[in-house]
Amino acid sequence: MRKILTISLTLLLLPFSVLAADELTFDADTTITVNGENLTVVSGSIVDQMVVSESSVVFSLSTNSSIVIRSANRRVLDNNLTDYICGSSYSQISVSGNSLGSSLGVSPSSEVCVSITGGAPITTTSSGGGGGVTAPSKPTTATGEVTATAAAGGKTTLTVSNGNTASVDLPIGAVSASTAVKVNSENKIDVIASRPLPSKRTVVGDNVYNYTAAANSVTISSFSKTVTLTFTYKDNEVNGLDESTLKIFYWKESTSQWVALTTVIDSTNNNLTATTDHFTYFAIMGLTAGETATGEVTEGETTAASREPVIFDGDLVRNPNAADMAQFDIYIVKMIGGKKFRRLILSPHVFESYAHFDKNGNGSPWDDVKDISQSAMSEYTTSSLVRAVGDAKVYQLLAEEGSDTGIKQWLNMTATQFLAGHDADSIYEINVVDRNAYASGTDI
Repeated sequence: MRKILTISLTLLLLPFSVLAADELTFDADTTITVNGENLTVVSGSIVDQMVVSESSVVFSLSTNSSIVIRSANRRVLDNNLTDYICGSSYSQISVSGNSLGSSLGVSPSSEVCVSITGGAPITTTSSGGGGGVTAPSKPTTATGEVTATAAAGGKTTLTVSNGNTASVDLPIGAVSASTAVKVNSENKIDVIASRPLPSKRTVVGDNVYNYTAAANSVTISSFSKTVTLTFTYKDNEVNGLDESTLKIFYWKESTSQWVALTTVIDSTNNNLTATTDHFTYFAIMGLTAGETATGEVTEGETTAASREPVIFDGDLVRNPNAADMAQFDIYIVKMIGGKKFRRLILSPHVFESYAHFDKNGNGSPWDDVKDISQSAMSEYTTSSLVRAVGDAKVYQLLAEEGSDTGIKQWLNMTATQFLAGHDADSIYEINVVDRNAYASGTDI
């Protein structure tokens, strides 16, 4: 893995957002009992405060907080903040980098979670009696907006002024965190003014639909599983058009062209259906009776494997096509305030010292690493600033690409000097193993 130069500075003089007020550090696995169930707060977790009651435990969080909570009995971990992982040997919640003042409330149930294909958790009762497995109910709305979850997916339908509808149905596992999905209608004239239509194609109706999604304030444009889009139209909107030529098209930003999706036409009920694994602008288009399409691009059902994976805050990434030993370098992603950072994990020893890297709960963090292209990797600014748990100093790290050794240098300066040349949001909270893996260099 790769090395980075670390600079360290005392945080007492830095702004409160940098201090992050992390007051409670778990130096060893800590067992707490809630609802009669034992939960383990994994060693290395950092929070501002923990309050345990009979029915729940609440953790106060801030930007640099990082916490992993496990149930060795694989209980359903009901909480207010995130989806949980149901692994083969335990269930787990992992949370990091939340805004100052937020909190995570966890109330374990007596139910045992059950893993299904795709990694999304479903639950089954532990009381015996042969009860069946029940998936969480899918969030469904008629407003054009819905919060989809990894465990249940989501569905929403937008109805425009003339009664036409545009909907999306996300299956279980399409997203890996709670995601706000929105469908907007836009006037077709405004949209196609800067997005020319394919030759001979006509937009059906007055609207083009803009589909968007965001998780933790980060835009999501592609999904782990294909989602289903359905659009309706009126008979008078296809007058003069050959109804059998209707297709759903999407705008492909990278090539500045409209691309046709494989479309199922239900002319009896005036609706069209297609599947896709990404969001952008979508429109119904048709051909005038007797016309033949020429030069248009058609795409069948796409696969997630052909696209970049969806990246969330705290994800692990690498570029398997990087040159030489750099192809083995693994980075951890940090997203904060619209900024995107990546920090190199120095070595396998350091990598395996972080229990919360095992996001899918199978006992091995290595298969949680997501492969991305160099162009996707370049979207993240490399951070070399860290501070260890319980240490007020901020270090700058230096490491050679593809190497497993590096040095750290303490940023021995005032807060004013630091902020004049560095971004406090890029500071990563690391464990002692990680910090000590770097040899000490000259202070800066």
